[in-house]
Amino acid sequence: MAVHARAAKRQDGREASRSRRLSLRAILLVLAVVPSIALVTVWAVNSAQLYDNWHSVSNRKAAGSRVALPAVVIFYNLQAERQLSAAALADPAADRTKLAKQRQITDASIKGLQGLSDSAPADIVAHYEEVKRELAQLPGHRKAVDRQAISQQQMINAYSAAIAADLRIFTDFTNVGIARLNVLGQPALDALWGQEALAREDTIFTAGAATGHFSSSQRSKIAELIGYQQHIYNDEVIPLLPRQHAQAYRTIMSSAAWKQKSKAEQTVLGAPVSGTDGRTEVSAQVVAEWRQSVGEVTLQLQQATNAYESQILKTTERELHGLMVTLIVNSSVGALAVLLVLLVSLWFTGVLRRRIFALRSSALELQTRLPDVVERLRRGELVDPDTELPAIRYGTDELGMLGQALNQARSSSLETAVRQVEQYRGFERLLQRIARRTQLLIGMQMKRLGEMERRNEDPEVLEGLFDLDHLAARLRRYEENLVILGGGQPQRRWRKPVLVLDVIRSAQGEVQDYRRIRIETSGRTWLSERAVGPMVHVLAELMENAVMFSKPPTPVEVSATRVGRGLAVEIEDRGLGMEVEQYAEANEMMADPPKMDVMSRSDDARLGLYVVARLAADLGLKVELRPSSFGGTRVVVLVPGELISDEEPFSKTPSSPAPSQLSVVDAPWPGEADHYADHQSYGPDGPHPDGQDAFTRPLIGPWSRPPASAPAPAPAPPSQVNPLPRRVRQASLVPELRVPPPTPTHDDGTPTAPSEPQPPRGQRTEARRAGTTVGAFQRQSRVARNTPDSDHQTTSTSPGPDWDRKDDRR
Repeated sequence: MAVHARAAKRQDGREASRSRRLSLRAILLVLAVVPSIALVTVWAVNSAQLYDNWHSVSNRKAAGSRVALPAVVIFYNLQAERQLSAAALADPAADRTKLAKQRQITDASIKGLQGLSDSAPADIVAHYEEVKRELAQLPGHRKAVDRQAISQQQMINAYSAAIAADLRIFTDFTNVGIARLNVLGQPALDALWGQEALAREDTIFTAGAATGHFSSSQRSKIAELIGYQQHIYNDEVIPLLPRQHAQAYRTIMSSAAWKQKSKAEQTVLGAPVSGTDGRTEVSAQVVAEWRQSVGEVTLQLQQATNAYESQILKTTERELHGLMVTLIVNSSVGALAVLLVLLVSLWFTGVLRRRIFALRSSALELQTRLPDVVERLRRGELVDPDTELPAIRYGTDELGMLGQALNQARSSSLETAVRQVEQYRGFERLLQRIARRTQLLIGMQMKRLGEMERRNEDPEVLEGLFDLDHLAARLRRYEENLVILGGGQPQRRWRKPVLVLDVIRSAQGEVQDYRRIRIETSGRTWLSERAVGPMVHVLAELMENAVMFSKPPTPVEVSATRVGRGLAVEIEDRGLGMEVEQYAEANEMMADPPKMDVMSRSDDARLGLYVVARLAADLGLKVELRPSSFGGTRVVVLVPGELISDEEPFSKTPSSPAPSQLSVVDAPWPGEADHYADHQSYGPDGPHPDGQDAFTRPLIGPWSRPPASAPAPAPAPPSQVNPLPRRVRQASLVPELRVPPPTPTHDDGTPTAPSEPQPPRGQRTEARRAGTTVGAFQRQSRVARNTPDSDHQTTSTSPGPDWDRKDDRR
């Protein structure tokens, strides 16, 4: 058990160390990974931002490629339809073939815009829905134009709203989240608004040309649009364009066509008012000059805008390529930086981890070897702590300081362990000394009881002496328990082997409720002299447990049988048994007895099992507890073959007389030894099935020892060693048929007074029967000892306290 306990403790220590190692690995891993995680986070955020920029520009470029062309076509078609609608409103009788054809072209362009916003950004989708709502009102505007139910200005405003919604889609295209591209795209949007202003002005000129005059509101609108165009091109477009493209717009605005357009505008604005409604007449020549100049200017503006938009597309491509390159480079450099930091962190933490684990290994070795050193000190060995447990030297840094702290803990542990070992050994010596003295007194008491038993023949007195002898034998065993638990060995010694039956009966005599024990043996087996005392103690402890933990009057069966590996002694009770875990724990204790600490085990109720385990380990016995078929416990004690023999180990020659193998403690009446040799069955249940009277009372104490001063008996022939048993009168009769005993007398022969209380008749009969029998045996033994040529000799070699007086050290 001690080895298992130390192994379990070491296993627990290794598991705790493993858990600490995992925790340390976790800490070191955190130290190595946290910086890397921070760098990975920064790298991931930067890469994500770069990718988001690239993805946004790429999505808007792709959406622009899909939506821009249909939107531009709708832009120009709506302007053309607006101009023709103005002419139709101004002259209802005019041909509307061109207007119908233009409406078909516009509808076709609107169909091309459907379904192009599925993968577009959210803001583009929102403006796309706005364009769809405006275009959905276009059929109503057309009907109003056809019915002449709408004015010129209302028609212009309706178409202009749809064109403005279409232009806002271009605004979303240019807003890609990159400042440079936003700046480059803004002049292109403003140039489109300039073209829209010129187209509105052309619509007003178309309506005036159809009616032959301009109203005051139309002339005001023309003046407003002229100012707006000057602001757009001079302040919003040309200043923000690159030099090459700005020069193209300056060329357009200084061309002859632009000047001719401006001349026509000034002619209309400066024409005299005719009539009270503020109308001004316009000549056909002015309208023709306008149409010629506006056509050339519109074409030039479209060419300039398309050229700049192409430049913007190329710039966007370059920006996308640059964003992709930046994304790849930054991501690659960031990944390399993270990897480098991770490797450096792992290298530093690896160095720290190796140092910490080396220190941990030293501490673990100290933890593993310290209990062994303490155990060796406890056994009394000379141990050099500095050699067995060298000091930990691990530098002068923080880890070295930790090693010094472990050295101090080691020194303190050793000092404490040495003090505890000294205290424990002193306590063991004190316990053994007290137990030895008590054993000496018990031995003297048992010797005195034996003398009193030999001198008295009164049945009642002998019965009381037998009980005292039985109690003294049990007390002797308890004192031996203290000696064994204190590290000592039993002092009872035998010089010759003993019959196994006598060993079992001697153990039975040390049990309190011995009458419940039934003994069964087969054959005549002898036990080695060195195993007699410990075996008696082991069997007595196991029988005591069986009797204590089974309900009276259930019997406890004890059997001894030769087996292939020795002798098996089985003790079986009919109690409640134990749990499976308790059997396993008890068997583990028997297989590996622990180092008994009497101070820590003072409250343990299983001290007898510790004693059995200790004695079994010393003798090499195998003790196993298992459940019984009766519900109790079955104990199997396997005695190894080197401790037993089937042949009687005594030579039967005149120079070496054969002694009786039943001790005086457990001896039957003369001649009964042969009866036990044949049947060897003993129990409290009366006669055996074969009709012979069994010995009905266990012999439990030294009640028939010969006096120390008795002369040595002369050797007798082997055939006369065991005389026949003498008959006891009325012993075979039941109590009802026996003749009443004579009047009881005192020791001096005087009759007992009638007033003195007498025990019940049955108890007196049993006591007198046992006392009379023993008294007769004592008288015959005394005659045999005093007769020189006696044919009987008593020699004890069996278990019991009647070993040689020179070995009577208790």
